[in-house]
Amino acid sequence: MDITALITEAYRAEKRGKPRQYIGASGIGQQCLASIAYSYRGYPETAPEPQLKRIFRDGHKIEYDVVKDMRKAGMHVMETDPLTGRQWRWTGYGGLVMGNADGLMEIDGETFGVEIKSMNMAKHQEFVKKGVKGSHPSYYDQMQFMMGLSGLRKFVLIAYNKNNSAYHHQYIDFDDFRWAYLTTKVEDVLTNRATRIATDESDWRCKGCFKRDACWNGLVPDEKSVRTCGNSHADRMGNLQCEVCDGTTCTDWKLYEPRAT
Repeated sequence: MDITALITEAYRAEKRGKPRQYIGASGIGQQCLASIAYSYRGYPETAPEPQLKRIFRDGHKIEYDVVKDMRKAGMHVMETDPLTGRQWRWTGYGGLVMGNADGLMEIDGETFGVEIKSMNMAKHQEFVKKGVKGSHPSYYDQMQFMMGLSGLRKFVLIAYNKNNSAYHHQYIDFDDFRWAYLTTKVEDVLTNRATRIATDESDWRCKGCFKRDACWNGLVPDEKSVRTCGNSHADRMGNLQCEVCDGTTCTDWKLYEPRAT
């Protein structure tokens, strides 16, 4: 019995979940606008390798353990919104953009958003040395995006080293200029001005992208709707409009493609 092969095959056989259909805070820091656009439109993802799936799974487990450690140290962390019973969530542009935080906590009378990340030794050391803006700019943008959506003005990033269980944290202030830059990215995506970061799929930046098959190989979404149609765009209020249809139904569906670089 090849136990390793059986486990690998079990992960490969997992049914693909329904893709997200919004611009998420965790993805806004990506350099490639096309990748963000395919996520917003709900195009299917290229399935991650089994090992990467397990890394994601372990990351979620570590988040719970970090919160337990914080509470053990006497800190009060609110993981969920008491009004919804779910993770803290903020939206914008009529619900077309969204950010989910790992929690909220109060420090010296001020409310902070909480973001928890697990890192390997090299990435953790880089974070300690450079700070999040230098080591993980996508995490920095994720927190700036959530602050812009929520009205919060401070976040704390807590990083857990998966190799030696070391902790490091950094407090982040709201950056008006970064928020303005991120909103221009959102509006470029919503108004069909997104372009690819690369000229062909062999580019190293495309190899790890979960939207690469949709982007380069024409992977078609299950739902042929106004949102997934290449003829449609959205305004700042989140209203979908179409160059061909009436904006509520799709009568001439077209595969979405980014603009030429």
